[in-house]
Amino acid sequence: MNFIDPASLSELDFDWLRKFKASKCLDTLDIQVSGAERKILHNQSLSSREKFANLESINTAFCLREQELTGF
Repeated sequence: MNFIDPASLSELDFDWLRKFKASKCLDTLDIQVSGAERKILHNQSLSSREKFANLESINTAFCLREQELTGF
């Protein structure tokens, strides 16, 4: 069951989803997502709003890729 409407995805969501397409299993996806989150949180050049937008898009992309990998 897909709860995320693809029409509602932002360009940032698609950017992160493209990056996560390299993951072929949930373990590598989890590693990629954890690294991306750390990178965003420690990036001093991003404003709080930009960090939040990126973290939100990382979460959305993770959920979509997880669904693809698990067959839902």
